[in-house]
Amino acid sequence: MRALLAAGAVVLIALSAGASDFGRAAMGTTGSEFLLLDTSARGIAMGGAYSAATNDASSLYWNPAGLAQVPRLSATFLHAQYIADITYNATSVARRINDSSVLAFGVRYLDYGAITRTDINAQTQNDFHPRSYLAELGWGQSIYDLSDSEVDVAMGVTAKYQHIDLLEHANALAGDLGVHSRFYGTSQTYDVSVVIQNFGSGAKFDKVRDSLPTRLRFGGAVRLIKPLLLTLEGIAPINNSPHGAAGMEYTVDIQKNMQGAVRAGLNTMTYNSLGMTSILNFGFGAKLSDLSFDYAFAPMGELGGQIHRVSLSFNLPAKTSRRYRER
Repeated sequence: MRALLAAGAVVLIALSAGASDFGRAAMGTTGSEFLLLDTSARGIAMGGAYSAATNDASSLYWNPAGLAQVPRLSATFLHAQYIADITYNATSVARRINDSSVLAFGVRYLDYGAITRTDINAQTQNDFHPRSYLAELGWGQSIYDLSDSEVDVAMGVTAKYQHIDLLEHANALAGDLGVHSRFYGTSQTYDVSVVIQNFGSGAKFDKVRDSLPTRLRFGGAVRLIKPLLLTLEGIAPINNSPHGAAGMEYTVDIQKNMQGAVRAGLNTMTYNSLGMTSILNFGFGAKLSDLSFDYAFAPMGELGGQIHRVSLSFNLPAKTSRRYRER
């Protein structure tokens, strides 16, 4: 109950930020869309329904409260190739500071490729290369005062600095706030999360400062059986109508210290604009000891292309048993 009250407080903060903006009428009213590009091929393959399941350094993006589950050290790297020569890279590192706290740092980089510059008289000039950079710092904290034998509660925060390099330059400051609760049942564990992403001060290129693409995520995850993880997520962006996502992961033990996983998910965000085929994601993963490789595939629907994402992660286990380890 205390965990739900904490999550409800976060929801109230998000709704008070501008409830009237959450709809299709607000499309195109925000900038810094780069902040919405997902990290971690595992989470992407599960349709982005991942804020309640994230537990490594990529939690810096999905839900900073998930950082509290990092045993000792975690590092992730993602590379994505989009259409029109657009490339996206993201890396993050998380380190446990003490029994209850984890500190994380990350960098993201988006390269739009070469674009021909055209002046007001429709005369072409030299190419230019738009780019966006992001540095972020996160903190995950187990909240023992709200935890007991039936539930573990964690909270987290991420601070972001974005630099946008077009023909002109601009900077933006943003932050995330997340809550994660794990409930212990008789045979399964249930995870619930609430996250507010991208609140703060947007970029200003001339006289007008853009709004940030703030959004609220409410997620859940459950293991019906040990190999099968199911996730569900509702997402309410300030610049569009709410949409939903769902994902699954099935893990197989191949041999000692080696695992394989298959994943699938759907996300309805692009259903109205790109059609039914654009909402489906697929992927797989392989884990050898502390090193993991993950791949995610996403079709682009009516655009006729597809996006391939690959990520590598390293997760160093704890030396001794701690409260935050899965029971």
